[in-house]
Amino acid sequence: MASNNQNSSSILPKISRKLAVRTLVLVVVVGGMVYGLEWFLKVRSDLKGLQTSNTVGWISAIQFLPDGQQAILIAPDGKIQKDSGYKEHTTDRDIAWSPGGNFLYFISDRNEHNFNLFRWAPGTPEPAEQRTTGTRARSNPKFSSQPTDESDSIAKALITCGGLVQQFDPTNQTTEQILPPTSKEIVQSQGQGEENPGGIENQFSGVYGNLGTSFREAQWCGNKRFIAGIMRRENGETLILQDMQAVDGKIPQPRPITSGEHIDFSVNPKDGNIVYTVQGFQWPEAVPTGADGKPVKKPFVNAIVVYDVIAGKGQLVAQNAEVAFGMPSIRPDGKCVIIVVGTMTNGALVPRGMSTFPTFNDPAFKPIRIPGDIHEPSWSPDGAHIVFALRGKNGKRSIYDVRTDDGTMRNVTGDVGDFAFPKFSPQLPTKS
Repeated sequence: MASNNQNSSSILPKISRKLAVRTLVLVVVVGGMVYGLEWFLKVRSDLKGLQTSNTVGWISAIQFLPDGQQAILIAPDGKIQKDSGYKEHTTDRDIAWSPGGNFLYFISDRNEHNFNLFRWAPGTPEPAEQRTTGTRARSNPKFSSQPTDESDSIAKALITCGGLVQQFDPTNQTTEQILPPTSKEIVQSQGQGEENPGGIENQFSGVYGNLGTSFREAQWCGNKRFIAGIMRRENGETLILQDMQAVDGKIPQPRPITSGEHIDFSVNPKDGNIVYTVQGFQWPEAVPTGADGKPVKKPFVNAIVVYDVIAGKGQLVAQNAEVAFGMPSIRPDGKCVIIVVGTMTNGALVPRGMSTFPTFNDPAFKPIRIPGDIHEPSWSPDGAHIVFALRGKNGKRSIYDVRTDDGTMRNVTGDVGDFAFPKFSPQLPTKS
């Protein structure tokens, strides 16, 4: 009996060890399968970012619906393509083409009613993919308007989130804070589940606090050395320029350029300078005084200005106390800008038409002028067309395309809906 008990006691540990080893192997295998699945899904998503789409001549826009708004695409033949992932009663907004025109990015609240970034591949039946997560609303994705070596799969965009400027990285679908500059990464708040800008302290917090309370939009300029941004402030906005080139390990203080009731700007794709419009000029900081101790007279009420970001100087293009300017868009060759012209009513620009203005002194310049209730004009990548939204007598806006050589106009969408914010794909035809 003693011998049998001894044999049993020696066998049991061996069985237990085998079970432990098998359990460990099973855990490792299952863990590997889970990791492999996550890796596959991520790689598959990354491979989608490598795809190419033929979007030459395509136009993106926002269509207003009875209860919501949807990002759409308009093919060269006028056929409207809609995203199969759109949900009723939700809002798509802030559309932006990727630099190569292979994707359309936009902001939407279609998932859990939180405004996040989505990516849509034109010409495919697949729905747009959500690229960011969280409850804090994101806005105004902006890719660099200057030429870049980055492919569509890795091109980064600036977006605003919670009043901050963040940079979105499409390769890993993450964002990091860019403005105000900070040496710290944004803290993950357990309760919010995403970035929490509250309590962030940095050496420029006081300076930025004097300029505004939050960012509305921001864009790279000056060959991606600078970021131009519009900051909201009490009763108006301020356009600032931030040099991102560190000196002795420190980022210079932001440069206030101008303030006003409303400001728009566009980045010149050729030289990286900016053209901005101001409605209702205000002093960026305290009202300056002259040698006589009296307040300095405002330089203008409404204006168009070309601003050299390196020299830090602006050149007045046009100014008028009665006529207001807005929605600038610079032609791809950088030589002129299209501007919406109108009047101010109850603090808002009421469009009366659009006109081109030169970005430098050009005696041979011939302006293009088109009257009407025109909104959001923008250029084709070859500069041969301008696309815009025109409000008709029925109160709805149609998308129009005008040739810049002979002024021929075409109603792209007809009278089938209400549209806004048209943008041509940046793709040019492939040279044979």
